[in-house]
Amino acid sequence: MKILLSPGKAWATRLDKRHFLIQYLKEKYKVIVVFCGLILCNFFLYFLYDVRMEPILYTSFLLILFVLPFAFWDMHRIYQKCRRLQDIGQMENPVMPDLWVAETLLEQDYQRVIKEALQAWQNERTRWREINAERDDYYTLWTHQIKTPIYSMDLMLQTGDTTPSKWKAELLQVSRYADMALKYLQLENQYSDLCLEQVKLLTVAQEAVRKHSVILIAKRLKIDLHDLEAEVLTDRKWLLFILEQLVSNAAKYTERGTIAIYQPAPLQICVSDTGMGIAAEDLPRLFEKGYTGFNGHIHQKSTGCGLYMCKKVSHLLGLTLSISSQVNIGTTVTINLPGDDFAAAD
Repeated sequence: MKILLSPGKAWATRLDKRHFLIQYLKEKYKVIVVFCGLILCNFFLYFLYDVRMEPILYTSFLLILFVLPFAFWDMHRIYQKCRRLQDIGQMENPVMPDLWVAETLLEQDYQRVIKEALQAWQNERTRWREINAERDDYYTLWTHQIKTPIYSMDLMLQTGDTTPSKWKAELLQVSRYADMALKYLQLENQYSDLCLEQVKLLTVAQEAVRKHSVILIAKRLKIDLHDLEAEVLTDRKWLLFILEQLVSNAAKYTERGTIAIYQPAPLQICVSDTGMGIAAEDLPRLFEKGYTGFNGHIHQKSTGCGLYMCKKVSHLLGLTLSISSQVNIGTTVTINLPGDDFAAAD
């Protein structure tokens, strides 16, 4: 009846029979009082009719003899229920309990509430396990990713290479990977971090290009920004994050030619390049976590985190991403804007 709980254990004590009996009598004291009152009434009525003591005692004994089996049966029934609850509480990994058949409407309601609460707890536990597993996988990939620029800088120190542009390019990669890690943490608390405002697309595109200017200049890539006079209602920093990742990927896989950011339609933004392109069989899986495709695997330039993060951010902003590409011709990533949140500039 009375079960003690302690930290680290579901149930700290075993169900003591003596303690159970005391608790049972306390719980049933009203029934006991009523029964004793009936016995006294029986004595009083027989006394009024001047009946001898023997019939009074005999009748009282029959009443007690009739009630005792039911009392023992009820005590045993409740004791078994308490033992069953104790066994459930001692499980290290609780599962949906196999409770007894409910005998009353109150027990039915209690069992329903217990099962619903346990199911909700199990669902929440499963959800957090998936979140933690996803986080572990991401940071495992991220750790391997950030090693590349660190090893490059270490190699430049060993060879005495002090070319400023090379050092800036590697530091930019470290800074970008650190920013990706912070953004990933922010995505877990995404709704409290959103700040919707009217954003000028041209300004955001220019900032994304400016952040990667060192790499773009080193490779002598041309930048083409056109038809970006519109505004969109969105979160500026998250949209900038998507464009930065797309520009970074375009610069990474383009050795010569042009990177363009433009609007082919009022509700679309495209980032295109004239790089090595992507094989058709790789296109459907590019947004998967850790998938690098043939080019990323062969050239050792990617661990598959950037586009995966872009996909998560696009869901947050209500955007959709699509990719079209041809090998040795180039790649175009299209950001489809939500119609209700778009406002064309005058």
